[in-house]
Amino acid sequence: MEQDAIAVITKAKSNLDRWLKHRENDSLCVVYREWENLLVNLSPSEISELIVSEDERATRLRQSSPFVGILTPREVWKIKRGDNHAAA
Repeated sequence: MEQDAIAVITKAKSNLDRWLKHRENDSLCVVYREWENLLVNLSPSEISELIVSEDERATRLRQSSPFVGILTPREVWKIKRGDNHAAA
């Protein structure tokens, strides 16, 4: 499970790196940098809690989530329904 979390975070960091290279002066860079900081400084479980949180910050961050393309549409719907085994 820990390996899966590391792989997902690595993919998210790769997405951010690619986006930042193409949008150096874009207003989204502020959010991308915020995500970079979170991915470096939070544990995988803290990141998981953040991305499913319903607070204002989490909702705002999800609008520019670097986790795009990591889950299949089916997995995304399982998460939205609250299925605890979404990745299975």
